[in-house]
Amino acid sequence: MMATGLTLAGGARAWADYGPQPGDVVGVGGDTPQYALQFVADGDYNGDAGFNSAGAYNRLVTFNATADGNGRSAYTNSVTTGVASAPLNPTDVLRAGTYPVQRVQSSGAGISALLADTSSPEVINFVFSASEPTAAQQTTAGNQSWGYLHVVEIGTDSVKIAADSTTNAPAGLSAAELLGIYTGTYTTWNQLPGNSGGSSATIIPLIPPSSSSIYKTFVADLKTANGNVAPTLSASVKTVEQNDPTAITGASSPANAIVPFSAARLALWNDGYFHNPATVFPGSGTALTAGINLLAGSPPDAGAVYASPITDYVIFRQSDATSTTPFEPGGTRNWVQTLFSNPGGSTPFVAKSAGQALIAASGVTPNYVDLGDVSSG
Repeated sequence: MMATGLTLAGGARAWADYGPQPGDVVGVGGDTPQYALQFVADGDYNGDAGFNSAGAYNRLVTFNATADGNGRSAYTNSVTTGVASAPLNPTDVLRAGTYPVQRVQSSGAGISALLADTSSPEVINFVFSASEPTAAQQTTAGNQSWGYLHVVEIGTDSVKIAADSTTNAPAGLSAAELLGIYTGTYTTWNQLPGNSGGSSATIIPLIPPSSSSIYKTFVADLKTANGNVAPTLSASVKTVEQNDPTAITGASSPANAIVPFSAARLALWNDGYFHNPATVFPGSGTALTAGINLLAGSPPDAGAVYASPITDYVIFRQSDATSTTPFEPGGTRNWVQTLFSNPGGSTPFVAKSAGQALIAASGVTPNYVDLGDVSSG
């Protein structure tokens, strides 16, 4: 993995997150939708209040996929050891009084963790995910006493191609051109069809980890562009952190690097949410600049510019949706009805205007749809 610039986080730290209590609702999941659920729980940087701000006795608790608030993963420290940095496996204490367990770091891992949690009471209540459960995962859930996994769409995002603000890339790239770049057919910009006058510099194609939803979306699109045949990625394709601008700005030649990136995450960067983590409390007053843009212009081959929609979901057990246990003392609604899904009843928090505003603040376009027991096939 490439670990450059602001991507590095020291390895000798003790993380002291809030330890969720027995009545709290705990969510884990993927990097792409993590800020939407974080804001829903605790409010956003614009002063909009989250669910917990109302002072409910039981809380909504989310654990980000990434190891810190700036969306960075954690690595061993190579500065003092001289040994190349390696990714760590950060941990969380998901319930008060329990020992740390490996942090869930992707949408797929979140669904797997939910399925693996057969304890009573539950440790993990829901997953925030940029992927629907598969048919096989729904079958696994059905073999438990849960009924199935219930899916609620909370918003939409898109995968686009990010490049340095001073890139040698053309204004836009089509899926066909990206297929050629990522399989090694085109290695320089001027080899792209219709771009003979472009730079002769070598393209640096980057891609997020294979466990990520953005990788899965992007590779599926390359497969479609390849006549529905799974492509073999070139050895020149390097794996980098998902949704990390320093993958581009810290590359050996930033002007020639490209990577699929969440449009919502870049919008959060451009809104000034992220600040310099090297500045001690009370922190830097100047927001970080991503230094990258999304390619949105016309591709040189006259094809459609690459942009692929993705959807953010909340996933939970159907048995929790039908539970008769109230979420709050003296209340009548369970936690699913209170927060995420209540067909025929009062509007759940994420579907209210307050919840929608918090999702929008994360860069995601709010779109509430209660989907039930869908799967990705």
